[in-house]
Formats: sequence, C-alpha cells, structure tokens
Amino acid sequence: MNDNCPRCPRENVAPITELRDGTQVSHLYRCAGCGHVWSTNRDLGAYGEAA
Repeated sequence: MNDNCPRCPRENVAPITELRDGTQVSHLYRCAGCGHVWSTNRDLGAYGEAA
C-alpha cells in the first residue's frame, strides 16, 4: 500500500518494508524526494484485506 509523503508533495511512495500481524499491517516509508522517513499502522479490515 503506497502513501503520500507528509513533508513534501511527493505522492505514491512505496513502502521499504512491511510487517503483517493478524489484522494489522505496518509499513515503513522513505521519501525519495526529501528523505523523510515515516511509518503507518493500519487495520486490514478497514481496507477489505482482513485475514
């Protein structure tokens, strides 16, 4: 699941790593534009991907 950089206008940033745990997924991102690093944690059920 790609994300938009929260610091600059770059869109569609691909995660550099992913961890799935039950119904949760965590992604780590690094923006190629500005170098900002951030993470997300999402409930897969909200995206129709629950295991």
